[in-house]
Amino acid sequence: MVHRDARYLAAAMQGLVGWEWLVSGANKVLSGTFPSGLSNTLDASMKNNPNGWYLAILRGVVLPHGVFFGYLIEITEVLTGIALLAGTVLLIGGIRHRDEPQFGLARAQVIAAAIAALACGFLCINFHFYMGDSIIPGFDPSSPFNEGIDLDTLMAPIALLIFLFNLYVLGDMNGVSMLNPIRRAADRVRVLFTPQQYLAPHPADGTPN
Repeated sequence: MVHRDARYLAAAMQGLVGWEWLVSGANKVLSGTFPSGLSNTLDASMKNNPNGWYLAILRGVVLPHGVFFGYLIEITEVLTGIALLAGTVLLIGGIRHRDEPQFGLARAQVIAAAIAALACGFLCINFHFYMGDSIIPGFDPSSPFNEGIDLDTLMAPIALLIFLFNLYVLGDMNGVSMLNPIRRAADRVRVLFTPQQYLAPHPADGTPN
């Protein structure tokens, strides 16, 4: 059972992220110039980017099809915002379980929110490398007036947390603990690094303690 306080905290975080993506996508759509101007904007801002491998992907895949990727980004951002906000409403209102009204719709909302969280993380990681940041943010004393870790870098792990929470909610809705596979994997890893003389059979299922 997902505790109410946990639902409300997750709803607040998911709602803020969802609103940010909805506004970002809506601005692109309403401008009417984002798809046609994507290639030129990318090309003009890639000169001092140290991530050569990422620039190669942009030049080889994105720039030749800038209009297509422009529309794809617009649609993805808008749908991501809508899905996360719809999932937020579900978290606030309460989780549905089997044999309850509108269970199918509620489950679809949670699945959509989980997929949207993955899309959010993917977009943020792309923008992180596009801005010239390294894989792991480091110290930069030469820029003391800049933020230490930018918003897009922070959004990726937040998106992962949103994804995992929705996965946990989905398991709770279906009466299945989504933590069981993680616990089993953790047990296997612990067995590998624990001397045999310290392992004892588990009283319930025979697995090591």
